[in-house]
Amino acid sequence: MTDSPQIDVVRRFYNAKGDLEVIRSVVADEAQWDVAEGFPNGGVYDGLEHIVNDFFRFLGDFQEFRCVGDEFYEDEDHVIVLGRYIGITAKGNDFASRFAHFFTLRAGKITQLRQTSDTLPIARALEH
Repeated sequence: MTDSPQIDVVRRFYNAKGDLEVIRSVVADEAQWDVAEGFPNGGVYDGLEHIVNDFFRFLGDFQEFRCVGDEFYEDEDHVIVLGRYIGITAKGNDFASRFAHFFTLRAGKITQLRQTSDTLPIARALEH
């Protein structure tokens, strides 16, 4: 079974693995990221430049940080993804944490991400 165009866009975002060219190709300039409190750099970010330059700075605290989508669900212009964050902090502590991502897409680009996750495993790994 092939993915819908909306799910394909979200998969490309996950598969970008920090490649800004790919991220800029799938995220709208006016996008909004709403990231759970307690997650590194949690908060609301308006606009692609703030997302890239302010939110993604948290990646500097990690040797590895992967976002793995396990289940993808679509409803018109919304894609819901259940998955896992997996990584290793800069200090060498590993972690795994569950998430739910709620994407809104318009004209083939992501315009909003609302994220919720189990932030405790990441916070504990960063503390030690």
